[in-house]
Amino acid sequence: MIFVVLLVLKENYVRAILVVILPAFAFVILGCTATRLGSDLDSGTIGLDFTFQKFNMCFGPSPEIRLTNLPDGTTNLNVSLRDLDHPVADHGGGYLKNFSGSVIPAGALEQYQGPCPSMDDPFRPHYVFKVEALDATGKVIAFGQKMKQCGWQDFQ
Repeated sequence: MIFVVLLVLKENYVRAILVVILPAFAFVILGCTATRLGSDLDSGTIGLDFTFQKFNMCFGPSPEIRLTNLPDGTTNLNVSLRDLDHPVADHGGGYLKNFSGSVIPAGALEQYQGPCPSMDDPFRPHYVFKVEALDATGKVIAFGQKMKQCGWQDFQ
């Protein structure tokens, strides 16, 4: 009888480890590595640079984005902003038709919603702008992306 009780307790302990402890451990490990994704980010062949200003936060206009190495044949750009720390947050971007030049002007991304972390949180989320160059048929011919951290404390 004692052996059966110990066996049941042992099975429940193993089940508790498999059902509760291991997933929690995996969440912690994956959660910690999620903020390091930017270091492994494939930057692509298009170079880009940008700087978030205070007025680009939340519902402000998109920042100016400077581009290098746009391939010949680029007619349109598809631009998106994402938050690596909150992947379900949609920060939008924009589709730029008949693009020429090397600068996406500030405010040009119509569906842009800027970084908007909690004002009292010292954490600086990781944001990635991705630019896809499209040819006249709409085919992606190159891309580039760059990550920067941004939080309200950057503007104090």
